[in-house]
Amino acid sequence: MSNQIIAYGATVERSTNGTTWQNIPECKGVAIPVVETDYRDVTSLDSPNGFREYIKGLKDAGVISLPCGYTADGYEQQIADQEAPQPIYYRTTLKAAPNQSTGDVFTFRGFPTPKVEPGDVEGEINMTVDIRTTGDVTWAKGAAA
Repeated sequence: MSNQIIAYGATVERSTNGTTWQNIPECKGVAIPVVETDYRDVTSLDSPNGFREYIKGLKDAGVISLPCGYTADGYEQQIADQEAPQPIYYRTTLKAAPNQSTGDVFTFRGFPTPKVEPGDVEGEINMTVDIRTTGDVTWAKGAAA
């Protein structure tokens, strides 16, 4: 039996203090940053056999996009977060896999920019929250069943 899961059942939450969490309304996807490492070119005239040499540089989780359905309350929440002087805390909790009693948890901080998406006459109105991550991204594996 596979232990894969779908996104449905996950939660995406935000906090201004890292202790009191609130759901981001109408999320349609999960927010999990991809951490990339910069590699610095340190090639010199005496690099062996003419190959470039690199050392590890800084890490960056970049900008992620969180798709949401538009609601006035959700937009109000995100505009307030955008105006906050400090980065917002985010926590994404996946639903438990068949071999877990709790799901994996990803936490990070970032600066949000909400964008109402254009739509047609019959379509629902959606919003995307672009989050410029800052600092560390943590992952906690869910507990085994």
